[in-house]
Amino acid sequence: MTYGLNLYHSTGALAYSSSDVTWNQVAAFQVNANASSSNTYSVLQNRTVQVVQMFIDPPPTDRKAIAHTVSVSGTTVSVSGGNENVLILVLMR
Repeated sequence: MTYGLNLYHSTGALAYSSSDVTWNQVAAFQVNANASSSNTYSVLQNRTVQVVQMFIDPPPTDRKAIAHTVSVSGTTVSVSGGNENVLILVLMR
């Protein structure tokens, strides 16, 4: 485990591991409208990864808001293609 907490029973068996049970924040970053970003996090190696994006500004009423496309390949998180400012949250377990 890179970071986290392990709790063991009195028998020595693993009872709880924060790396397996909880989602841990790896990074949070902003991607502006019509921009792209690609970030590599070595800690994602052999982990389950979840990426969340949230619009920063209120939704527009005069045009269509398009979310960014988010992809994870190995330890790299790539974001592109949206026309709104977004916050990207990278989680792992």
